[in-house]
Amino acid sequence: MTTVDITILSWDRLEDTKAAIASALTQTGVELRVIVVDQGSKTESLNQLRAFCRQYPNVDLVCNVNNLGVPGGRNQAAFQGSGDYIVALDNDAEFTDERQIANAVEIMERQKDLAAIGFRILRFGTRCEDLSSWSYTQNAHEWGDKPFYTTHFVGAGHMIRRSVFDQVNGYDDSLFFLQEEAELSRKLINSGYKIRYSPEVVIGHKVAAERRVNWNGPRWRFHVRNRFYMDVKFRTPFASLCLSTLLTLYKGFRAGLILDSTIGFMQGLSMLPQAIASWKLPGVASTPASKAYIASCSQNKGASRWSRIRHRFKKAGVAPGQQAAESK
Repeated sequence: MTTVDITILSWDRLEDTKAAIASALTQTGVELRVIVVDQGSKTESLNQLRAFCRQYPNVDLVCNVNNLGVPGGRNQAAFQGSGDYIVALDNDAEFTDERQIANAVEIMERQKDLAAIGFRILRFGTRCEDLSSWSYTQNAHEWGDKPFYTTHFVGAGHMIRRSVFDQVNGYDDSLFFLQEEAELSRKLINSGYKIRYSPEVVIGHKVAAERRVNWNGPRWRFHVRNRFYMDVKFRTPFASLCLSTLLTLYKGFRAGLILDSTIGFMQGLSMLPQAIASWKLPGVASTPASKAYIASCSQNKGASRWSRIRHRFKKAGVAPGQQAAESK
């Protein structure tokens, strides 16, 4: 029987986390292991989580004193397991029924060229798309129930083929927060695989607004830092790198995030040696095939260079955090 590790990162939200674990345990048709990594919950909450997890022999709980960040926590959870596939589920999400993981496995087994699939993410208890989790270029209302190839998956719910995950050494945990899915996706694609949005697999997302991080302060700093770092890491052509950086800074300045934009850029510069050193790592170098695949997924495919530049300037004029909503 196919083995699957379901990984969940926990940071307080005790009742939601318990519900996510319980939902994972209902999945049938696969040999299942649930791995929970706590990222520094309050003592009382953590003690209750320990007691809950002890009830289930196929649930492992790893407790971190310090928050390792999203990519660090996901790596830790994934490397605790050995399943054929790795599933990540947000701790405020649940599967809509007990066959969802089996559905995901069927897709991955049928298409051996898939490295990862992104799940359909609905607002919990409804049939409405969770727009806060939709980061694809397609319109969510038109494409939410249709499969398509893409350049990335969404973190709230996805499945990764372990053999490829191990091949590229998982996530880059230096990102800490933001763009970790984009970074891993790029390595998977560069390794000769595809990524598919798969609405056949559905989760409900509670979208716990009280714990979401706003697009000011540290979040914007991470965005600026990580965007620059990834452009260098994946050897973006110099002219495009300069344009991307200038537009990101312009967007932050327009939103009044001048200090955070500047700090983020300086932090990105400090990561230059690490980015350059990563050029020799598995999955970092692009290939003609990976470039062609990425181009085939672009909403601007076939557009002139000038049209693509105009589109980037248009995106730069949208305030941080609003772009996704306005594109849906």
